[in-house]
Amino acid sequence: MDFELYGDDSGALIRFDPRTKLLVFFVSCLLSLSVHSTLPILTLCTLQCAMLALNGKRFLAAKCLASLLVVLFIRHCIETSERQAAEAVTSLCMGLISLFIFFFPIFISFILLVRTTRVSQFLSAFQAMHLPMTIVIPLAVMFRFIPTVQDEWNGVRKAMAFRGISMTPGAILRHPFQTIEYILVPLLFSSVGVMEELAAASLARGMDSEQARTSFEEVKLRGADFIAITFFLAAATVMLYFRTMRLAVL
Repeated sequence: MDFELYGDDSGALIRFDPRTKLLVFFVSCLLSLSVHSTLPILTLCTLQCAMLALNGKRFLAAKCLASLLVVLFIRHCIETSERQAAEAVTSLCMGLISLFIFFFPIFISFILLVRTTRVSQFLSAFQAMHLPMTIVIPLAVMFRFIPTVQDEWNGVRKAMAFRGISMTPGAILRHPFQTIEYILVPLLFSSVGVMEELAAASLARGMDSEQARTSFEEVKLRGADFIAITFFLAAATVMLYFRTMRLAVL
């Protein structure tokens, strides 16, 4: 089992509070809908990658930032190129690049949220936010369900490999009914069982109790959290302000 799917911050220089990561995620989603210029996107993603590196994912942060720089460089080359390529090819490339840039801040903030935060930290943060248990219990089941189903998927894939059934995209397209029979049906049945077990485990731990629950995880906003919140809110304010001013001029 890959425990990193459940969140791993063992190599973190600074452990940010889950509520800070949630705020970064929502701010990133808002900015992805509003700004698409090179400088704002690069600034936002650099801040995200810095947080990711401080949380112990330095190699992953470097890969994400390098990928963004390559894509932005390609877009700059296409926009400034004097050689005119086929219009359809140029439009397709720019469309794919714009789609990548649109989702990239959301993707990095989601990685920051999921890959560096354990499920127990999520639950402690939700309780510190005084969310009702009708919201906390489904979220607890969902956060444990996703990595568990991925483990089930790996098991199904290994079982199909032992039976000589190929899992390549070409084989799946050539034999769609075989894919449904040997892959999707076992995965759906195991997913239903996993969902029931996780729901029962959550109730067995007393998550439906109205009394305050104790936790080994300490969630507390520290100085690094306030600095990160200040940076992201300030960056979001500046980006949205200049975007509004530019639209007003136009």
